Amino acid sequence: MATVPALSHPEFTFVFLAVRRTDRDARPRPVRVIAECEHAARLKLATEFILSFAARIPVKRAGEVVA
Repeated sequence: MATVPALSHPEFTFVFLAVRRTDRDARPRPVRVIAECEHAARLKLATEFILSFAARIPVKRAGEVVA
């Protein structure tokens, strides 16, 4: 029987409504990023976007999202 390795740091897909900082006329659009926590996800996007949290979805394994 095969064993499934347990992740020591579970990953999530974070969804934010985002507006580009450089575009005054931009409309909010959904942006997705994979990270271990919301703080890490925001760090990846905060330099380019103004963010509003929308969702946290568990990642089952690399590239597969459980919805």
